[in-house]
Amino acid sequence: MFPSWRIKIRAAQVAIDEGRCEEASALLSRESLRDFLPAKRLSKEVATRMVDRAAGKIAAGDSVAGWHDIRQVERMGGSEQLIDQFRQEQARQGIANTRQMLECGETAMAERQIAKLEQHRLGGDERRLWKIIVRLINDAKSLAYSGEFSQAIQGLTRVERLLPEGNESLATQLASRQAELARDAQQCPTMVNALHDAIQQENWTEVLTRAEAVLELAPEHPPALTARRRAWEAVGLKATTRNIRPQFRQNGRKAGSPLTTSTQAWRSCATVDTMTTKPEAGKRIIAWIDEIGGFLICLNDEIVIGQPTAEGGVDIPVRADLSRRHATIRRERENYVLTPIHTTKVDGHVLTGPIVLRNQALIELGDSLQLRFTKPHSLSATAVLEVESKHKTEPAVDAIVLMSESCVLGAGSHSHIRCPNWENDLVLYRRGDDLQFRTKELVETKDHPGTTNGIITANCRISGENYALSFEEI
Repeated sequence: MFPSWRIKIRAAQVAIDEGRCEEASALLSRESLRDFLPAKRLSKEVATRMVDRAAGKIAAGDSVAGWHDIRQVERMGGSEQLIDQFRQEQARQGIANTRQMLECGETAMAERQIAKLEQHRLGGDERRLWKIIVRLINDAKSLAYSGEFSQAIQGLTRVERLLPEGNESLATQLASRQAELARDAQQCPTMVNALHDAIQQENWTEVLTRAEAVLELAPEHPPALTARRRAWEAVGLKATTRNIRPQFRQNGRKAGSPLTTSTQAWRSCATVDTMTTKPEAGKRIIAWIDEIGGFLICLNDEIVIGQPTAEGGVDIPVRADLSRRHATIRRERENYVLTPIHTTKVDGHVLTGPIVLRNQALIELGDSLQLRFTKPHSLSATAVLEVESKHKTEPAVDAIVLMSESCVLGAGSHSHIRCPNWENDLVLYRRGDDLQFRTKELVETKDHPGTTNGIITANCRISGENYALSFEEI
């Protein structure tokens, strides 16, 4: 009769052959087996498979499951060198991702990447150095957005001194951004003085134009934000129905015109960030609904419409004859203000300044792109843009949702996303920094086999009795 330890090792071998690594790991982790040579050999095989699987899961975005596999390998013991190599590789990839995100101007994503490295104690001194660099760049961006250009330049100068060798691309962008901040520092005082003069004269149309010009330089400039808010209140948003000629930058570049490649990542589109709140700039998700279609959901208060570019910075990229940044739409309380940057019409009328969009308005950008603006739900500020011409967004979707506090998916005419034959609505809504959902029927998600609410995460999928949809963050 075989000893019991041989039977258990045989069971572990069968589990490995059938791809049940967790079961094999649990068997081999028992103290009664650890000292046997066959068990040690099998443990190395299981560890190698689970480490490879963990790397694949993390690369696919499922880091929780990946690190769960690593903890199981650690419990088996005897694979310290393998785990150390895995951790070193994850640290290397994490630092490389951080550097790439900074080069693209995605400082918030870089900050989250550093937090992930910290969570798993990866990277050591190199991670701590990049954490300081990310913080300084974030601080400099906040200072520049508030109009504190000199202090922002000082912060970026310190980043240059800390930057490790081999980061020439990032160093070039830092130098370009500092040069632009220096130009902005010279122009801003003159523009602010002109804004104050317009306020004293109570010329609110001029105040609005001057404030927008300042906010093009410093999207969170406190006096300019206050002045713009006073101007809206003074005119009750009626001034936007008049043709207000947009202001031009003093250095010869139009407000909102394309920036050079070297500074685009640092400017990050001022019109996208001219708001009193501070959500994630340009945060968007796509809802892929089985048998219905795809819908781009924009979560920030202001969006940019333009041509797709490798540099990004456009919330609604459309394959059409447009400028890179052709127009912006900003939510102001319950209203949406369309600001033309290049040739734009609404209901056949050429715009020379901002206008409040009415329900069912037809927006024409360039020579041929047509977008229909609607607000389906009378109690919701969320709006929808539908492409009526033969153009495609990138990625191609059926409609664009400008989400305020909630978005209704369902069969009713009030739904922002129409889903025929759905028996119950599914509502997306904001709660703090999270995007959540609720519905009346039980649905299945990755973490819950039966629930009526939950948090929308990257690559989240919700399955109901007669429908299913997935969410993808872009």
